[in-house]
Amino acid sequence: MLIGVWLNIVFNNYFQLGGLKINWMLIFMLVLTFRHPSLLLPFVGVLAGLICDALSHGIMGLYGISFFVTLLLARQVIKSFYANTFFSVGIAVLGMSFFEGWISLSILGQFEESLNQFSLIMTSTLPLAVLQGLVTPIILQSVIWGEKLYLRDAA
Repeated sequence: MLIGVWLNIVFNNYFQLGGLKINWMLIFMLVLTFRHPSLLLPFVGVLAGLICDALSHGIMGLYGISFFVTLLLARQVIKSFYANTFFSVGIAVLGMSFFEGWISLSILGQFEESLNQFSLIMTSTLPLAVLQGLVTPIILQSVIWGEKLYLRDAA
């Protein structure tokens, strides 16, 4: 989670494809959920979401709620079709990122009625979900490498 915070703070200021800021915290939480489907991870997702809320200038709790619901749904999706491949994890993160963005925009739409949710979904949420799905195999490989390094040191 600390690496995700660091990437959100530092990397997003200098690296933006098409003006889109990748939500590294969400990618790391989804990859961990797909690797280790524990019931504890959605609650850790609330903490990760609150950290993202603190770093943004938006509504406090927005990321926390959307991360929690997204990670709960991800745990259920794993049971249905999960195959431990880079492609399937990338597709799953694409879908879950889109779902998380839709939840966030739905919550924001309750506070701002003039918000055009459809155009925001098409111009920011969908391209960001695709970008996050493309970046996910790199994150998954680094998580697998870190797990192997940790297990080798622990043995």
